[in-house]
Amino acid sequence: MSDPMTSATVAINSMAAFKKEQGETVYNFAAGDPIVPSHPKVIEAVSAALASEMVLYAPVAGLSELREAAAEWMNEEYGCSYTKENTLVAAGGKFALYAAMQILLKEGDEVLIPAPYWVSYPQIARLFKAEAVILPTEAENEWKLTPATLKKHITARSKILILNNPGNPTGNLYSKEDLEAILKAAQEAGVFVISDEVYSGIVYDDKRFFSCGALSDQVLVVQSCSKNFAMTGWRIGFAFGPTSLIRSMAALQSQSTTGASIVSQWAAAAALKNHSEITNSVRSTMQQRRDLFVDTLNHLFECNLEKPAAGLYAFIPLSIFNKSMSSSELCTELMTKGNIACVPGISFGQEGYLRMAFSEKEEVLREGLLALREAVIK
Repeated sequence: MSDPMTSATVAINSMAAFKKEQGETVYNFAAGDPIVPSHPKVIEAVSAALASEMVLYAPVAGLSELREAAAEWMNEEYGCSYTKENTLVAAGGKFALYAAMQILLKEGDEVLIPAPYWVSYPQIARLFKAEAVILPTEAENEWKLTPATLKKHITARSKILILNNPGNPTGNLYSKEDLEAILKAAQEAGVFVISDEVYSGIVYDDKRFFSCGALSDQVLVVQSCSKNFAMTGWRIGFAFGPTSLIRSMAALQSQSTTGASIVSQWAAAAALKNHSEITNSVRSTMQQRRDLFVDTLNHLFECNLEKPAAGLYAFIPLSIFNKSMSSSELCTELMTKGNIACVPGISFGQEGYLRMAFSEKEEVLREGLLALREAVIK
């Protein structure tokens, strides 16, 4: 993690992969991959397409039928009103976020980012010489940004607010009323909202997700197949927003990635065609793993960690480990003593915590948590 522009999660995953290549057993709680096979209907659709279609360049903004299917998915699931013209297909949700920020930002602009935040938000802003302004939140308020905190930090240079719902690393979930109040405060101040909603389908205990795209037509929603459909390696993301911004992002994409792989777009189209079945299956699997993870952790460390409302991660206070060290020091010690990969809370802008993914298979979670217990008491 010596390069400040390298994602902390990528760096830790690379360390874990290196150890595995050396034949060592590694318990990787750092990755955000739902360890679930691609759905059979996705594989069948891609196989059929490969047998009957030529693998050519796709249209820069994405296959027309995929853009239409993605808009329909957002409208049906979350009450939005998107059309194909409001929709861009990108090589992952991260590139959609990157492209939007490149278009919207100029040197000296401020990007408002609630902490804890996904590790890439500040780094992408800094690539365009913008200033990442970190907004504090509190565990007692479920790590949610409040309108009062937002208003306190808005200045004449504030250009973008990045809102992550459901949240990574905390698994927090905003209500409709929360979002309406934040959107109102941002829009009154002329701050454009980018809403990162890539965990929208991974919401537990019958809680409800609300999209900013259903509450305002002046936001950009970033979505992805990676988490909702357990398709991380296919690298398909979406952006939904005002047509002028979508057109500009497509033009940028034409001069950078040239768009997403057509094979992956075939896969995404099949996933969207069967979105309820696939997302329900992924959610059910991940809820079982969440419950196992949190229950086992609470038992082993005699604590009372609450189960996250959404997402693939637990954001764990260092206090349960009875260690007097920083989150980075603890993660280094766990990797050294137990080959256990976690991400330090400081990488998300919040010291005193670490993030652990519960996306692995249940037997791996059990073994990894036992190894964590052994490493902590050494």
